[in-house]
Amino acid sequence: MTKEEFSLYWKSRYPNTLPISYHFKTDYHHRWLRIYNLPGSKRYAESKEEKAVILHRQNLLICDLLGEEANILLITGEFTWGEPSLFKTDDEEVFHPYTFQRLDDIDLFAALPNEFAEGQLYRYAFAETQWIPKRFDSLLEKIADDFTSAFFASPEQNILIAPYDGGIDLILPDSSTRDHLKYQYKDWLSLREDGL
Repeated sequence: MTKEEFSLYWKSRYPNTLPISYHFKTDYHHRWLRIYNLPGSKRYAESKEEKAVILHRQNLLICDLLGEEANILLITGEFTWGEPSLFKTDDEEVFHPYTFQRLDDIDLFAALPNEFAEGQLYRYAFAETQWIPKRFDSLLEKIADDFTSAFFASPEQNILIAPYDGGIDLILPDSSTRDHLKYQYKDWLSLREDGL
């Protein structure tokens, strides 16, 4: 996939949002579901056992959604107020196994003037890869510990999978798929009515 093809893919599938994962839950609320990493909606692991629970839950959930060896896009980015010398895919070891293509910076002030100031940019990139259980454990651990950010996209299945420090936000193909998963993973959901 070229960067032009990625831009067309994103604009055709997700025209209401930017490739910035914290926007997904509001921009596609009717297709959104949040799964928690740990029982009781606990945010961070405090032991090896809890880290194992996080990786078990995330691998099980993503395999359930995509199957094994599914073609996916790994997408990551960074907010910047100038041009850093290194992009995070060069700087962070957890991204080194993948070949990323840089995309055009997003002018955040132009896109979201109520949220950002002039000169603020979002630099992002994607890599084509495959979902294979356990392959992404190091990355998932870093995200769960709030040391980095990234998300997965399945163009074939029209799914976004956005791990964060606390759980995973999903954008599913439609609300009926969301409702099915909501029932299937009811024990891993928030007790709050809004799902947060």
